[in-house]
Amino acid sequence: MEFKGGAIIIGSLLWDKKPERIKWRKLYLEPSENVISLKARIRYGRESSSRRNTHTMILSNHPKTEFGNAYILRFKEILKNARNLESQAFAMAAAEGLWKKTGPSLNKNWGTVGLLINPKLEESRNLEIIKERWTKIYAEYNFNPADYIIEKESEIIDKNGFLKIEWTEEMNEFDFLIATLTVPNPKSLLNEKIIAERINETGYDEYFLNNYKNGIRTFQDEEIIKKLNKKPVANTV
Repeated sequence: MEFKGGAIIIGSLLWDKKPERIKWRKLYLEPSENVISLKARIRYGRESSSRRNTHTMILSNHPKTEFGNAYILRFKEILKNARNLESQAFAMAAAEGLWKKTGPSLNKNWGTVGLLINPKLEESRNLEIIKERWTKIYAEYNFNPADYIIEKESEIIDKNGFLKIEWTEEMNEFDFLIATLTVPNPKSLLNEKIIAERINETGYDEYFLNNYKNGIRTFQDEEIIKKLNKKPVANTV
């Protein structure tokens, strides 16, 4: 069997210059100039201690989360078996800092790497093998899908690690996509005023500005910008 896969990118995975992320992009993914723009429901929703308690992006199924712009980066390698897919997922998890002291992992208490499957594959015999192996991986974690939702939001990942986001036209060339979910903090909707005020208070605008400059956008961005002390300059990849 031969399948095509890619990584859904929101936030700093695209532009962060940490060595582990540069290595991951170089070894596993096609060059960033080959990215595919992806219409995705994303918002600012997680207070991040590593970003000076400013807010980072989350994927969201909340009815008030509108479409923004994310990216897909294609895997360099064709997927020939379930192990190939798992290797890609564990490599992404390493770049995200999800590995544990005990070894490779797709999951920590603040985030996880989930799998999205092209609906056209539902009749494939090979799909059952992949599903069984992925489910077995997640069975090792004390995983609670409810951790990943905010108020009045439908499930965005199930207990077996399968993403529950809508399949869009831009995804159609792929058989499998992986994406990192992070746990929302707080568990309520953040408005643009709160997001901008935190950036202004801390003086830390690197995350927001780099997302904006690189074309990673949420429906909230323009209102956030109006409230920022420092305004970004757009520059798409």
